[in-house]
Amino acid sequence: MNVNLTLEEPAKVKRKVRPLFASVIGCAPSIPQIVSFSFGQTSGYMLRKLMDEHGKAFDKKFRVIFANTGREHEATLDFGHEVETRWGIEIIWLEYCRKNDAHAFRVVDYSTAARRASPGPFDEWLTWCKALPNVQMRGCSGDMKHRTIKRYLKSLGLETWEDYIGIRSDEAHRKLEILAQLPKYIVGKFPLCDDGTTKEIVNNWWDTQPFKLTIPNHKGNCDLCFLKAKWKRLSIAREEPEQAKWWAEWESKMEARGVTGEGARWIQ
Repeated sequence: MNVNLTLEEPAKVKRKVRPLFASVIGCAPSIPQIVSFSFGQTSGYMLRKLMDEHGKAFDKKFRVIFANTGREHEATLDFGHEVETRWGIEIIWLEYCRKNDAHAFRVVDYSTAARRASPGPFDEWLTWCKALPNVQMRGCSGDMKHRTIKRYLKSLGLETWEDYIGIRSDEAHRKLEILAQLPKYIVGKFPLCDDGTTKEIVNNWWDTQPFKLTIPNHKGNCDLCFLKAKWKRLSIAREEPEQAKWWAEWESKMEARGVTGEGARWIQ
């Protein structure tokens, strides 16, 4: 495994120990504010803008959360860890899991987060799941990301919150799709979409920084996600055939359990 030598070791990072949301719930006139950080460059850019705009008050107003599926590229996790160490920001790492035969969450960190080389949250979810995820039934992102974050926040006693989501103005259609799916107790915030931020602006900004995400855009998020264009998935499969094997093996396991479908498959 390649080691990013620019990363600061976790033991050297000085973190402030503070009760989650205590200062917000105790005296703030507004509801708690969450930053959904996907460990991509767009949401990282949004995070930096919010930090700069709010200054020292950022720590009292916001909590930054990342939901790991275990199928992210190693460089994605390296990037998120570099953000938290270089910027001195606390990121809450969450993972989906099953406890007492029910959906649950666990809190992890950079060193304990699941990697693709071993079974992780996606495997736990598929073991329970009755169908392969697809465009019409995206239970994977729903359970492993959105509802995992919800379970965590509900466990803290929260009933409502604002969710800051990294959607740019050149992908505004995604804002409408997300707003249509958000439950009433979550208030969606899209600062980059609202202020005219484009992909070019984000990329140009990261080009001026001492570090950035070191993989191409199409390798971000879950490696061979069915929502990615076919050419992207085939390109990744050619470069990393062992990752395509994981998806093919789960298709075989599902078929053995009687799960069938008409979508594109890795196994023929």
